[in-house]
Amino acid sequence: MDYEINKVTMDGEFKICPQCGYKDGFHSMFKKEGDETKWLFICPSCHKVFDIGLSA
Repeated sequence: MDYEINKVTMDGEFKICPQCGYKDGFHSMFKKEGDETKWLFICPSCHKVFDIGLSA
């Protein structure tokens, strides 16, 4: 699957899609990059992928 990961700086909460304005939250996905696992968010409306900086 080919997609662009959009970096987002969070201001208090991340619930509204900055791309399309969808207001009911996000789906989650996880992406392994070396030893790090990134927690990414997918808009259920426009399907854009967002990174708010969470990883394990």
